[in-house]
Amino acid sequence: MKKVYLSLFSLLIVGSVCAQTIPTLPKEWVGEISGTSMGVAHKSANPNQSEKGWNTYDEVRKMTILRQEGRHLDMLIKNPRGEIHLIGTISKDGKQIIAADQGGAAWTLNLAGNTLSGCGATRGAKGTFDDWFNNYAALCLDLNAVK
Repeated sequence: MKKVYLSLFSLLIVGSVCAQTIPTLPKEWVGEISGTSMGVAHKSANPNQSEKGWNTYDEVRKMTILRQEGRHLDMLIKNPRGEIHLIGTISKDGKQIIAADQGGAAWTLNLAGNTLSGCGATRGAKGTFDDWFNNYAALCLDLNAVK
């Protein structure tokens, strides 16, 4: 009987250690994006975009969590020229978010309290090899929750 109780107790301890708490994220975030691109890979968000050459920018961004269902996120990033819709998944330990948008950008974002920061990349999204090969961008996002 002692072995049965010991086994049950061990399972409870292992279960509680393995269980992770997924944070409920604040709805509004503000901060900055920093982007570097070649070609027009990030044209909708980059105010300094040109067809040829190296493009850079640093600009204010606002992100809204439209919906959160456990680890699953529906998000919107606003810039002065429009909006970018993102979907994301929170890691099981609640410390990272992997996000993607329809334009092909993929992000790894680190969540620490009320800060969300990380980087991502995108390539040309017109569906041709030439566009994909010649248009690409590296982006970093640093946001703070609005209190």
